[in-house]
Parts: sequence; structure tokens; C-alpha cells
Amino acid sequence: MKQLRFIFGTVVFLAVGCNKQVATDDADWSKTQEIGKSADSLSTSFTPYKWNGALLALGGEAGTFAMRFLTEDGAGWRTVPIADPGWVPLDSDPKVNRLVVTRGTIQGDKIELTFIIASLTQDGSFSKKSSRPLILDKSDIFGASTGNVHLSLADRPVTVLFAGGAMGPTQIHIPYCIRGRTMTGNTISSSAGRYNNDVFYTTDAGQSWKVDRISDSYSILPTVCQTVNYYYFVAGKPLENELWYSRKSVEGGGWSSPDSINQTFPSAKGDFTYRAVADGDTMHLCWLDRRNEKERLNPAYPNRQNYEVAYCYRKDSDSSWSKDIILSEGLLYAYAPSISVDGHNVVVAWAGVQHDKDGRNEFDPSDIYYATSKDGGKTWTKPMQVTNGFKSGLTSGRPQVALHEDVIHLFYVQGKLNYKKVSPGMVKLNQPPWPIYYRQRPFPN
Repeated sequence: MKQLRFIFGTVVFLAVGCNKQVATDDADWSKTQEIGKSADSLSTSFTPYKWNGALLALGGEAGTFAMRFLTEDGAGWRTVPIADPGWVPLDSDPKVNRLVVTRGTIQGDKIELTFIIASLTQDGSFSKKSSRPLILDKSDIFGASTGNVHLSLADRPVTVLFAGGAMGPTQIHIPYCIRGRTMTGNTISSSAGRYNNDVFYTTDAGQSWKVDRISDSYSILPTVCQTVNYYYFVAGKPLENELWYSRKSVEGGGWSSPDSINQTFPSAKGDFTYRAVADGDTMHLCWLDRRNEKERLNPAYPNRQNYEVAYCYRKDSDSSWSKDIILSEGLLYAYAPSISVDGHNVVVAWAGVQHDKDGRNEFDPSDIYYATSKDGGKTWTKPMQVTNGFKSGLTSGRPQVALHEDVIHLFYVQGKLNYKKVSPGMVKLNQPPWPIYYRQRPFPN
């Protein structure tokens, strides 16, 4: 079937074969601004934070690593170079000017942790307020009878970073997932091991730190969020395609037994992606979902990896998570979702394409899409397309979205693949840094 294009004002609908129509939204977005460079094609550390009653953006590579403060009029960003980027990644207090930077040094059977409570000045200075150590050995992490399990088998100290926590006036929770290294004779056993998913926490604004135990399963990518009444710990089990959670009351007590949120999570490396945020009395989750993944006649790679973006929420008073919903309906491929919440307004952005060849990945040409909810995630708009570079071979990806005072702030990386022919039948992906772009628009009524 030929393509048909129907134009109504500034909204364009494409009908391709039997695919569902996805609208292009170009009416209310601001002019595209380049605000930095990625490290290498889509690879970037750029991240926005809710901080000090406003927004803070950190990251960019290739000489562009900097802090970016949302200007008072909300129309743009003021860039301040970072002389020493060693204090990021971090966790921020959304209400006041406070940050926490968590570092750990592992050697042999011990881990020494440092928690730096700090603030930022408008000229970019990183002002340290306090630094408190916490020293743990392998029995503190894995329990007794660790035997031939070690935290590290390296000859030198190994530095590890921790982020993804919740920061309040006095209580701070930093999640972690640690995997032990098991020696069988003189070799490292790849199948055996000890695992630990816990939280470093303080109840006195960082003067002392403790460890909360949650789970001993193999998990990755932990996050802690705080609602009005609960702390939520979320992580994934890649071997079981599972996203799971535990929660505890802000009034104290222990964490609940780990429970499954879904078992339709991709397990392929690089596709294991979710985002969790809390606002008021509600937790919000979005993730890449494989429930409708198609298979192909390829014994080496039978799964097509045509994932979708799914979403669910849970209010503190609810007995379970809401029924999840597919937000990327009408797109054949979706990648790297990002979410932001402000009151009843929710926005999710992702990269993807409506239709394309088999065997593609997120580095192939894609565009940025988003969907919104104005009733706390109960109902959603259809996907809306922001960029329009797929036909020109442009890859738009790794979107980061931040919702603040009824304005959607969107960041994404964009560039064009450059394959270098090395020999007949062999190519090398040789990518320079790509621009990081910024656009904003009012939250749709």
C-alpha cells in the first residue's frame, strides 16, 4: 500500500500499510538547541535532576561536561563548566540545595564507603558539608559462612559508585546490588556466587550510616523512591525477565518480602531498562516490555527485540500495582524510556520507529516519541512523535525528560551512523560525539 499523508494544521498522520497512525507533534515545542556533546554516538552521561525546587542537568562528554541550571524564567539553561566531575553521579534533594555523593572502595573482603553531603553554588562550586565512612566486610554483606566468597579478587582497590537513592531532610536511602566472587580451587566459578540487594541509609542527615537487608537474589539496577508513606526498592532480575520491588514504611520497621511487578522484562544486555519515580503518595514505573516480542527464523538470534514501553503505578493505599498499559502502541520498536511526574501530570518519552527492517537496534535511525497523562497515570494520550529524522537516516535516542511547573523539558542525542569498511564483509562502527539537543513545550491540556 502506498503511503498516504493527511495534514491537519501542524499535526501530520502517516498511514503505512495496516500500521496504526502516530501523530507528529510540532506545534508547541520550542526551537531545538544544542547544549552539549555525547561521549560517543548515543553513549552519554547526561541526566536531569529535580533539585532545590528547580531543575539541574549534569553531563555531556567530549569536553562539554558541565552543570546546567534552569533559568529563573524557565526558558533555557545556564551552563557552568565542572572542573572536577569526580563527584558525580549523585542523588539530589528535590526541595533544597543538598546532594549526596556515595563512593566505595572494594579490596579483598572489605568495602569502605564514603558519603559526602554537599551543596552547589551558582558558580559551580561543590561545597562539601560532611563525609562519613562506613566499613563493611563480606560477612556484613553476605552474612555468615561466606567461605570462599570474596567481594573482589583484584590486586588493587576497586572504586564503585552508587546512585539511584532517595534524599530527604534527615533520612537518605542509597540502594545497591553486590555480587560476590566465588573461588573454586584456583578458578573463579561463574555459576556460583553470593548476592546482596540492600540499602545504605541514615536517619540523622548523614552523621551515621547503617545497612538494611532486603534480598539475596541476583539483581541489577536498583532504585529507591520515597512516597508520602513508603520507601520503595525496585530492581530487576535479568535471568528471570523480572522487575521486582520491596517497600517499608517511612515510620520505620523492615522491608516487605520481595514481590514481582512483572515478568515481561527483556534480559538482553543493554535492553534491560526501566525508570521509577515517586510523587506524593504514588509510585510510577515505566520499562521496556517483551510480552509481544516476535520470533524469527534465526537460530542464533531467534528473538526480534521489538520491545514496547509499558507503564504502571501504585498509590500508597492500593493493595497492588495498577494494571500495566502499553504506551508505545503503534510502534514496532521502542528504546530507552524516561519518565517524569509533577502532581497529577505524568510524561514518558522514548526512542523508536513505527516500522523498519528486522535485526535493527537503537543505534539505527530512530525518532523521539512521548505520551502524557493528566490524571496520575490512569489514562494516557496516544504516542506523539517529536523528531522527524528517521527518513534522513538520523538516529535520535537516549531521551531524558523532566516535568517542572507544567513544562516538559526534553533532552536527546542525535546523529548519523558512520560505518567504516575494514575489509570485504566487515565494517567498523566509528562514531564521533553526537550533539545533545534540548526542547521544551507546555504540558498538554
